[in-house]
Amino acid sequence: MFEVIDRDGLGRLGLLETRHGPVRTPALMPVVNPNKVLIPPAEMAQRFGAEVVITNAYILYTSKEQKDVDLHDHLGFPGPIMTDSGAFQQHVYGDVDVSNREIVEYQARIGSDLVTMLDVFSEPEHSQTRAAADVDETLRRAAEAVGVKAANAEPGFALVGAVQGGIHPEERTRCAQELSNLDVDIAAIGGVVPLMESYRFQDLVKVIVASKQGLRPRLPVHLFGAGHPMVFALAALLGCDLFDSASYAKYARAGRMMFVDGTRHAAELEFANCECPVCTQISPGELKGNERALAEHNLYVSFAEIRRVRQAIKAGELWELVERRCRAHPALLDGLKELRRHAQWLERFEPVSRHNALFYTGPETVYRPILYRFRQRLQERYSPPRRRTLVMFPEDGKPYMVHYRPAMEKVEAVCNAHFLVKSAFGPVPIELDEMYPNSQSLVPEQLDLEVLEASEVFARHFLAGAGYEFGVLWEGAATLTELEKRREDPNPLDWVLQRVRATSDMQFGRGAADALLAGQVELVRSKNTGRVRNVIVDGRHVLSMRAHDGLFSLRVEGGKVLHRAFPKPTLRVVVETETAEFNRLGKNVFAKFVREADPELRPRDEVLVVDQEDRLAAVGQAVLNPEEMVDFDRGVAVRVREGLPAS
Repeated sequence: MFEVIDRDGLGRLGLLETRHGPVRTPALMPVVNPNKVLIPPAEMAQRFGAEVVITNAYILYTSKEQKDVDLHDHLGFPGPIMTDSGAFQQHVYGDVDVSNREIVEYQARIGSDLVTMLDVFSEPEHSQTRAAADVDETLRRAAEAVGVKAANAEPGFALVGAVQGGIHPEERTRCAQELSNLDVDIAAIGGVVPLMESYRFQDLVKVIVASKQGLRPRLPVHLFGAGHPMVFALAALLGCDLFDSASYAKYARAGRMMFVDGTRHAAELEFANCECPVCTQISPGELKGNERALAEHNLYVSFAEIRRVRQAIKAGELWELVERRCRAHPALLDGLKELRRHAQWLERFEPVSRHNALFYTGPETVYRPILYRFRQRLQERYSPPRRRTLVMFPEDGKPYMVHYRPAMEKVEAVCNAHFLVKSAFGPVPIELDEMYPNSQSLVPEQLDLEVLEASEVFARHFLAGAGYEFGVLWEGAATLTELEKRREDPNPLDWVLQRVRATSDMQFGRGAADALLAGQVELVRSKNTGRVRNVIVDGRHVLSMRAHDGLFSLRVEGGKVLHRAFPKPTLRVVVETETAEFNRLGKNVFAKFVREADPELRPRDEVLVVDQEDRLAAVGQAVLNPEEMVDFDRGVAVRVREGLPAS
């Protein structure tokens, strides 16, 4: 019922199918109080673009006048409706007068599309022992709710299971793992409203990360109570797909206006500072005390932010949006800084490149997963040319090799050296300067002290095992004088060929260059830029270099070479043997037919599509990461570039 259409890391543009129509994610569900409808749900759809709303089934259940209703007729909303079970009332009042089974059966009876179990709300102050007991009871109730769903021959509804566990990561992950083994359709991360109300965003990040680490990738994730637009981007970055908001009405009653950078009292505004339809038609003075107008403003701002998040995912700019949003409040910045502790996990979902530049927004940029990956692969996959001397250039014009070519020629006239750029993001071997995100990043000339210190640490870590006998920082003529003392017979490297070799190893794994370039190598270069476009070996087209990211597109002849060179499971996506025939014809790989995949693959990696007998069927580009490919039963897993007809 859930398909990923596009993604930026854990952020997903998805399609959630329900019996009352599809919902595009990330999606915002305005909360509709069935006893006090401030803005009719039909108007929410028409004016604000709401595709789904949420109401409280417990309130309906305890109302004699409204108990036996047809939910869609009662709310006047033709689209999907989610219902809450009363868990939040349990948090507020301490208990509710209904059982889990009763409220699940009731939601099914009134026609809810997304039915929520009655979980046990773990408060942030609960000890781990108490949180563990809450998790045990929540999981028991989840199994009971699954039983209710199974008892309906054609249930029609999707079951929302809850992830609880307080602020204890171990309990969150355990709950998520065990919930994923049950037949639930959506996972809701609950018990987080107190964290958001007290601006404990660092704890919120820990809770979401721990929950996501235990959940199956195929499950859409709802973050309960995350109704303020200032958190949408951060939560989406961590893989949350659905949000609900009662805040638009709650804040309006208190005379408060929601913005992406915080909340302001309408009574304190002297000048209009918003472009929404409400604020362009009503003066700040007229807004004061106008609950309906304030609620509309809050909805306009909230839905606009959801659309920005969607566009950021589509454009590959979600990290930039999150970093800018989190600089609006110190507590959000703490949440952002928490992400660097989880870089290794986040990297598994991070695409290998994007079509847009990487923008530096502050010191936090240095710790993005894509930069963490580059530094890790330098250690694990890259082999420097055999040179005893290293010359380190400071970061300057890009591409680095073009900018520093005159200096390189002067050095190579007196010494056989390798060249490295000491960039803000870490060391960059000169032959990898065009590889994403090195040439495709924008960094200010004046760097923060924290970044300078981090750059030094990254460089020292790389150099510790690089094997150079002598290294020097480039300082022009003084450096040449120093290198004269180490004069040796010049043996300059073919830096274009070195670029091909280094990129091959970084992209496909150490040893890939030796395999791919074994033979007579012809490099086809652009007449305009001189950059490599195609790699021909012994007359066979093995690789094409992409202009936008400096990485290779794998051709089928190159796929044959890598298939022979690397044993299973390296670079492989294994599909059912019967369906491999379609991939041989150039058809895309769908996730439902994937049986296993190399755990080292990442979204947009070049892959080998093989059948269950490890026969090469096609080459292409991954859309999902390995665990997603295996878990999803809908959507494209690999976009096939070339098929290999059966011989």
